[in-house]
Amino acid sequence: MKKNLYYRSVLRRRNVIKEFIFDYFLAACSKPRLLLEVFIRRNLGERYFSLSTAVLMSVVLAIIPMGTTLGLRALARFGYGRPFEILDFLKHELTWYMFIAGFIAMCIDRQIEIKSEPSVFDFGRYSLSSGDILPMFLNYQPFLKPLSIRTIETIVEPGFFFLIGLGLWLFQQHIGPLIVLCSIFYSLGYFAAYYRGDNFVMDQIDEMIFNEELTSAFIEGRNPSETRGVKYYGRKPIDPEMRRRMAENFVVEDNIVIAL
Repeated sequence: MKKNLYYRSVLRRRNVIKEFIFDYFLAACSKPRLLLEVFIRRNLGERYFSLSTAVLMSVVLAIIPMGTTLGLRALARFGYGRPFEILDFLKHELTWYMFIAGFIAMCIDRQIEIKSEPSVFDFGRYSLSSGDILPMFLNYQPFLKPLSIRTIETIVEPGFFFLIGLGLWLFQQHIGPLIVLCSIFYSLGYFAAYYRGDNFVMDQIDEMIFNEELTSAFIEGRNPSETRGVKYYGRKPIDPEMRRRMAENFVVEDNIVIAL
C-alpha cells in the first residue's frame, strides 16, 4: 500500500487516553477471560492458550479461600472476626473448588485439542485463534435473526456468565462475584480488541481516500464536498505545476524488508 506522509503526519488522530484504557484492558483481560473461555470455546490456538498459566491460576485460586479463612481465624484469637467452622466454609466455598476442578478439566481438554490440531508450522492453524464459538450462541436469535460475531463476543457470551455469576452471588457463593468480575473483563477485552480493529481499518480506508483524492484536493484545490471530505491544510504554492511536484513527495511506497 502507498503511504501518505501528509495524512500520517498531520491528520491521523489518536485518542491517547481512550487508547491507553483499551490497551490496559487488552492486557489485563487475558487471565480473567481464560477462566471462562475454556468452558465455551473449542480449538484454541496454541499461543492463545497456555496450560502452564492455567495451572498457576488454579493454584492461586485454590489458595485464596484458605488464606482468607486462616486470616480470619487468626483475627478471631484477638477477638475479631469469628472462629473457623468447616460447615460454614463448605457452605460458601464448595462451589469455588468445584469451579476450579471444572476449570482444570476443561483446560486439559483444550490442551488435548491443541495437540490434535494441524501444525502451525505447516500453516494448518492460526496460533492465536480464540477458538470456535459454541452453536448455542451462534444459533441464538433474540430478534429473529442471527447475531453478529461481534455481538456474541462482547455481549452474549459475557452476559451468559454474568447471569450465572449473579445467581451464585445471590445464593452467597463466593465464586459468584469472581465469575461476575471475569465476565465484565471478558466483555471489555473484546470491546477493546474490536475498537483497535475498527480504528486500524478506518486508518487504512482514510489513507486510501487521501491518496485517491490527492490530485483533486491538493493540486486542483477543489472543495471538500467534491473530494469525499478530503482537505489539505496549510499554504500551497500558487503554481499548479509546483503543487503537482510537491504532491509526488506526499505518497511513498511502504518499505517491506524480508529476512532470509
